[in-house]
Amino acid sequence: MTGNTGNNKAISIFIILMAAALLSGCISQDDASAPAQPGNASHKIIVAATISPLGDFVKAVGGDKVSVTVVVPPGAEPHTFEPTPSLMVDLSRADLYIMNGAGLEYWIDRLLETNKNMTVLDSSDGITLLAESKEEIDPHIWLSLRNAAIQVENICRGLTEIDPQNKDFYARNRDDYLQKLRALDEKLNGTFAGKENKIFIVHHPAWTYFARDYGLNQVPLMENEKEPGPKYLGEVIEIARKNNITALFVEPQYNPKAAEAIAQEMNARIVTIDPLAGNYLDNMINASQEIALSLT
Repeated sequence: MTGNTGNNKAISIFIILMAAALLSGCISQDDASAPAQPGNASHKIIVAATISPLGDFVKAVGGDKVSVTVVVPPGAEPHTFEPTPSLMVDLSRADLYIMNGAGLEYWIDRLLETNKNMTVLDSSDGITLLAESKEEIDPHIWLSLRNAAIQVENICRGLTEIDPQNKDFYARNRDDYLQKLRALDEKLNGTFAGKENKIFIVHHPAWTYFARDYGLNQVPLMENEKEPGPKYLGEVIEIARKNNITALFVEPQYNPKAAEAIAQEMNARIVTIDPLAGNYLDNMINASQEIALSLT
């Protein structure tokens, strides 16, 4: 009897341990499959941003609490960009979409059909928009440090609405980045205030807001997104000669061949500045230095 009792006890204990292990396993699987919520340490907010500069703003504010997908890849032109099916799938998983706004995302309605529950934030909210032509608004708002500050404010608001638990974290990061933007803006104010010549010539007119901020005159070669006609081209070349302009600014998103031929007529060197580059602050420092060097 004693032996049987011991065996029965051992069997009972074994059954209890197995049941506990199975129950524990079930609980762990349920926890793993439960949907993650923004604000949890194990979950990053999935954010899609139209262009690299916006992605940079999101990373600056969101830090390690966000995962960022840039919609328009490096080297692509947003004016003619078409989202691929694989990109549409990626965007269907996003928690937040950061639009540039100002008419840049002409394809936004079709893209948002993939995820009707996604929160969409227009980063141009509160920015005074300028005309690119008689018919269109200039969408290159991020190339103004002052506009960028407004966009960063809007992005912080969007992240906070989705993840209010971390609002202080986002606010600190926002303030740190705004301080860097303002410091660079003040520096450029001094740089361009001391320049007698205020004219710089570009192939594509992306720097309108930048020129406005510092009292500069951007002269584009392109007319309404098209290569210039002979009459207008002659006028630009005359401006270059009168003002001793020896630089022509081009973008990597556009074929440089036409600009190279025009630069020869102007007796000017070709300088590439990228309005869509990542690492926004470094890129703005580089571009502003190149523009400042071109002003005699």
